[in-house]
Amino acid sequence: MLKADVFRLNHSAAESHRVTNISKTGICIVQPDGLVVGSVVVVAIGQVQSAPADVVWVRGGLAGLKFHTPIDVARARSRRGADEKVTPPAAGWLAELNNPYER
Repeated sequence: MLKADVFRLNHSAAESHRVTNISKTGICIVQPDGLVVGSVVVVAIGQVQSAPADVVWVRGGLAGLKFHTPIDVARARSRRGADEKVTPPAAGWLAELNNPYER
């Protein structure tokens, strides 16, 4: 089972979601509680650490996320090592995702 960790604005930790569909341009995740269409999130999936994405739809317990730039699906399907931890974005505009004072 493929899982994606999703970082959201004003949340300090990632939320883990099961992935039902993946392509180089987006993913479909299960149980997207609290996700809002139009919001920006950062996705970590497999060996892909930080992929910014827009929430394009939410319905029926699923959500569609569209990546800002295409990802390598083979790397996304590769498992992380047991010692590899998912960390919040730490550079550039991604780091400011959770900063309420930056616009």
